[in-house]
Amino acid sequence: MYNIVNYGPECLVVDDFLSCSDWDKIYNQVQVDQWLKVDKSSDKYWHLTDGDAYKTKRILTKQRPCKNSYDIWFHRLDRFLSTDVAKNFVGEHMGYSLRAYAYPVGGKNPWHDDMGTLTYAYYLHKRWQINWDGTLLVVPKGEVEYAQTMKLNDETVGLDSYSNQNTPMEMFEQDKKYKEIMEYGRGFFVSPKPNRLVIINKYIVHGINRVDADAGDNIRLSLGGAIMPKEYYGPLKI
Repeated sequence: MYNIVNYGPECLVVDDFLSCSDWDKIYNQVQVDQWLKVDKSSDKYWHLTDGDAYKTKRILTKQRPCKNSYDIWFHRLDRFLSTDVAKNFVGEHMGYSLRAYAYPVGGKNPWHDDMGTLTYAYYLHKRWQINWDGTLLVVPKGEVEYAQTMKLNDETVGLDSYSNQNTPMEMFEQDKKYKEIMEYGRGFFVSPKPNRLVIINKYIVHGINRVDADAGDNIRLSLGGAIMPKEYYGPLKI
């Protein structure tokens, strides 16, 4: 039985998602993975001013088995996505991606909509306090118009890591991009509570608050990725 604490048009939230044993095994596995610092000059989900963030290599469901504890995650998420409550929210899908993300003090993720892709985040860290922030902020569905990608001039040729998707990402913040979010000025938050799974619906504008100095050496650690709809055929960058 799953502990569903929120089911709305924006996100599905499940607490106590993993058993303590599975949680421990995946937490152990993540710590010996290969980590890379996010290169904000190429991966433009982040801006240059967003602080440090780190991620592991992306794994797709078709690449299983991993022959390590990540297989536990794939098994548990597969099982949940087969339930009626998840099917009603997610719909039919052809797989999903997996990678770990780490935000130390000062790290954040700006407002975005994942380019219309349904995504998930599982909070893997063992402890978190509300004053450490790193909070997921969500704008109610349909309340703002938001274009995550940048319109290119006729002479511009994409050279960054998103060029093969024809979805250019801005490198420098543009005030007009966030104007509607500020003018609407309302929404709700989801705390990065340990052992919590959040599935975010398509085209939902959201962001992650900067991890506060009060967190000290505690790292906001999560598993995350995109859930690909059945009709999806393009490359996956999340």
